Amino acid sequence: APLPFSSRDAMNGWAGWVRGSLYLSDYLSKLDWTATKAAKDGGSVTLHYGGQPFLRLERPGMGLFRCQARRVRAYAEQRSDRAAEIMTQLGFPVDYFAQLLGLNSARNPATLELISATQVLAAHTAMVAKHHLACRRPDRIDTLVMPMLSTPGHGTFPSAHACEAFSVATVLTGLLRTRAAAKHYADSAKRIILLEKMAERIAVNRTVAGVHFPIDSWAGAAMGIAIGQIILAKCGIAATPSPASSYTAIDSDFNLTELKLRPAENGLVATGTPLNAAASDIFGWLWDKTLAEYKLG
Repeated sequence: APLPFSSRDAMNGWAGWVRGSLYLSDYLSKLDWTATKAAKDGGSVTLHYGGQPFLRLERPGMGLFRCQARRVRAYAEQRSDRAAEIMTQLGFPVDYFAQLLGLNSARNPATLELISATQVLAAHTAMVAKHHLACRRPDRIDTLVMPMLSTPGHGTFPSAHACEAFSVATVLTGLLRTRAAAKHYADSAKRIILLEKMAERIAVNRTVAGVHFPIDSWAGAAMGIAIGQIILAKCGIAATPSPASSYTAIDSDFNLTELKLRPAENGLVATGTPLNAAASDIFGWLWDKTLAEYKLG
């Protein structure tokens, strides 16, 4: 008998890299953007999903980046303490999130696949904004920054590491709020806080390393939270999404408290209605596989 046509059940028989390709294709089919050039060297990028805008990023001016470079230099004194973390977070730092939930490849392959897919989708989205905004890295603006690792071959704003980390924290927070995971983890509320702090730590480590400005993390975190909510919606989770927002950077540091409690004072403001992405069969398949890993017994 032939296999079912266009069925989510076919995902059970596909290789991991094939499923990864399908997640990416499904997600990108609804992603769009507009790049608007402004006077002199200004401009902005607005990201849309399913025709709905969810984030607008203004290109920071060179004067602001020069002010931010002083902040980057000040973070350099933490390099000796954070060097091991920084060097093991160069790629996708799945293990740093896995340890907070006690995940392993034997029991939690679907959860790890969800984390990996989220990071890949976030990275692709960040590269769109990076390309159009085309902002120089700290060591190209201030020779005294002297980063502790090779400067990546793409723009600085927004930070892809921040985007990926906060998208993963958002998706895993959605997971921990399900009935199945809440029964599995008696302290799920505390773990949610740790997920957010881990995302903050990963983002700030890139400034410590000398390859990102604090405002890059602001833009990346805003993007990551929105992407995480889009992925949850595609998984069929009725999460309450954040309103569409706009980020116009000012010379501020980045930390979780400011992001959660005082975003408008730091340039991140709500501009529209929340985005509600449509559910997807293949993301729903992955979510169901993930939830099954938290059945007790």
